[in-house]
Amino acid sequence: NLGMPLGAPSLGELLSQGKDNLYAWWISVSTFAVLVVMLLLLILIGDALRDALDPRKVLEGEEK
Repeated sequence: NLGMPLGAPSLGELLSQGKDNLYAWWISVSTFAVLVVMLLLLILIGDALRDALDPRKVLEGEEK
């Protein structure tokens, strides 16, 4: 059995509920907001890791 067990909360389930309840706009908006925040955090974490671990990074004030 692959995937989430039945009844487990998931972003897909939130999107499905948002589609079924378009009159309740806050469901769709909150799901979208969660996705945007998760994406921004992933981008920021990736940038921080690149800055910390890049061996070719030139230090400020140092010329090539």
